[in-house]
Amino acid sequence: MEEKARPNRFTEVLGEDVDSAFKKLASEILKDGALTLKEKSLIALACAVAVKCDPCTRAHKKQALKTGATQEEIMEAAAVAGLVRMGSGFNTAYALLDDHEPGNKLRFKPLVNEITKNNDKSDGFKTLEREPDGYLNSILEKGSSNENPK
Repeated sequence: MEEKARPNRFTEVLGEDVDSAFKKLASEILKDGALTLKEKSLIALACAVAVKCDPCTRAHKKQALKTGATQEEIMEAAAVAGLVRMGSGFNTAYALLDDHEPGNKLRFKPLVNEITKNNDKSDGFKTLEREPDGYLNSILEKGSSNENPK
């Protein structure tokens, strides 16, 4: 017999009312709606990866497989979660740049191929106006040519 997940065991300890409310909420959220159960399972898996909960990740992987998710879909969802986690780290690190007011110039090292392409003989740094920009903006500007219709 399979052991119950920790959240379920915990809500049982809290009492029948809490346990019932938790299960009812989960059931309502996970039923098919604008997103299928499979899509919601992949989102749950990605969230578990992003919050670094190993038991949650394993449980949500098992659930995603039960809903028909492929190993490739699971890995892609986990990769998106990793990207979000990394991006949130960069977002937090961006606070270090707050010493520079918007419009002030920041010095940065360009990519190696930019230096060789421009035959740059400077100290290796460039300056640019500070214009905070999300990493998704460049993707969205290009337009999504590989969208898959549902």
